[in-house]
Amino acid sequence: METDAKRLDPQFLLLSALGMLFVVDGHVNSNYLDLQGFFPYYSFHMPLFFFISGRFYKDQHCGSLWAYIKRKFIRLMLPYLIFNFIYGCIAQILHMAGFTMGGVMTFRNLFIEPFISGHQFIYNLAAWFVPALFIVEIVNLLEHRVFYKFLQNEAVYLFIDLVAGIGAVMLAMSGKNTGVYLPVVRTLFFLPFYQAGICYRKAGAAFRSENHFLYFGIIFLIQFFLHVRGYRLVYVAAFCDDFTNPVVPYIAAACGIAFWLRVSKLLVPALEKSRFLIYFGSHTYAVMTHHLMALMIVKTALAVIAKFTPLFNDFQIGLYKTDIWYYFLPFQSPHFRLVYLFFGITLPLLFQYILERLLAGFARAD
Repeated sequence: METDAKRLDPQFLLLSALGMLFVVDGHVNSNYLDLQGFFPYYSFHMPLFFFISGRFYKDQHCGSLWAYIKRKFIRLMLPYLIFNFIYGCIAQILHMAGFTMGGVMTFRNLFIEPFISGHQFIYNLAAWFVPALFIVEIVNLLEHRVFYKFLQNEAVYLFIDLVAGIGAVMLAMSGKNTGVYLPVVRTLFFLPFYQAGICYRKAGAAFRSENHFLYFGIIFLIQFFLHVRGYRLVYVAAFCDDFTNPVVPYIAAACGIAFWLRVSKLLVPALEKSRFLIYFGSHTYAVMTHHLMALMIVKTALAVIAKFTPLFNDFQIGLYKTDIWYYFLPFQSPHFRLVYLFFGITLPLLFQYILERLLAGFARAD
């Protein structure tokens, strides 16, 4: 999620920032940028990140399997496992204060459950994406390593992955999306989006029409058709749940990705020099991992105000301690969700900035 290549590509850096904005915005139930539900976040935002990751896959990885796995493990899984342990400790401490969220510290929750549900300690549940991406990248590498000598057409890989993905959705719809089935189904579901990113990198120029009216027109017509036909476009990506059609999730996700891909291209000239967006777009890992805890910090501040002042008498302390999705809105103002959105993004980035400065200081000291 943080790559040097992405930092050098302002369009995808901006697209990454937008994608993470969608994640946090969706988690605070504001949905400011989903165009009144026309492009619902939960129809495309997680596939978007797999597409972005696939954009930076390189063919030379095919010849260095273990080096690739080691590098990906260090970049993706090692930070995840460290923070998973930290959040596990936080959950145990909060249990003693009456909070019921998060499981207990077990070997399974530390090392196995991250590859299944990823929701083991709740406060970092959004980071389920990291082990899922790690598995998809390894499977993609193995697929290319096995077949690349006699199959070098990325479009064929995309077709094969898409057929497998549709089959996975059908399995999920039949109830095969729990336990050991879940990581298998989830990997097959997301693999076509990763492969689509590879195809875009290699042949995307052939489809980058400058006729924006035609480009957006086709996307809107397809999306409008899906809405008119009454298809359910949203689903729970982490659990591959709530699918109602094996093909529609891919069509809706393709429309959402294509729409924001072009929007990001149009916005680049105005925003590519923004220091905040550059830092945000290149540190989406931090926001993905920590934004729910950042939101808990905001709720904790409100809980303290409610306890020690006459304000916020309607704050529900029980829900605060038991439901990660409880958001208190002072004076019942829906606009307060903007406050949650702001801190859900800025606090993780601030934490990451401080952490980087500390690590840089330790490196200089050595």
